[in-house]
Amino acid sequence: MTGLRTLAFGDGSVWGASWSPDSGGVALTALGSGLDVNVMPDLRLPDSGVGDDEWRLEADGTALIATPIGELVDMQATHGDLAGWDQLCRVTGTFASNQVDCLGVRSSWPDGVDPAQFESIRAVSVWFDPDEALALTAFRPRKAKHHDADLLAAAVIAPDGAAAVEDPRLSTTYAADGWPARAGLELWLSGEEPERQYPRRASGEAIGPRAQAAAGEFDLQAEPFRWHSRGREGAGMYLLARRR
Repeated sequence: MTGLRTLAFGDGSVWGASWSPDSGGVALTALGSGLDVNVMPDLRLPDSGVGDDEWRLEADGTALIATPIGELVDMQATHGDLAGWDQLCRVTGTFASNQVDCLGVRSSWPDGVDPAQFESIRAVSVWFDPDEALALTAFRPRKAKHHDADLLAAAVIAPDGAAAVEDPRLSTTYAADGWPARAGLELWLSGEEPERQYPRRASGEAIGPRAQAAAGEFDLQAEPFRWHSRGREGAGMYLLARRR
């Protein structure tokens, strides 16, 4: 069985991103504060796929707990069989003497997601205090050259309820060095009458610093973003895994 779990959190002063494939895949966690970034190979998220369980990241000098907030949102990727879930969470604890108490998003793809099948994976997440979040994951199959072939899934988490996204769209502008510099989300919700449908939009920009490391066959890039939606400002993460 294969699978993938990701966690992203931050508040502008501290941040973190974690990537944990199942079946012995290479895990990686990056934690940042100010200009300092710590990359921690093989610091792994737990194997539990249950939505009401805490996730823990523990190592020397690191003790972080991701506690779920509200319900998880089941997702089904567009034109594909991939299924998973997203959930808003609160991350508390310490790393490298930094105190952490902020929102984040955790995602789980428990079955059928083998990272080795993909050319790239993008996990983009956004959160707004106290209880709103957006999340999108894009899987690009191997040998695919353009985003038209991507398998996408997304969720909107809001105080009045959470919903899967019927038509998720991600646009990314890259800097000359290949890092994401700006991004936009356009998320059309499921189950609404066509005449009442409207997209949830957000735009974001990289704020740095950032982390990069090798994880198995992939180069992983984790970059904090500042996001804007409906007059609000939030934090978030752009996690990009690209095959070398």
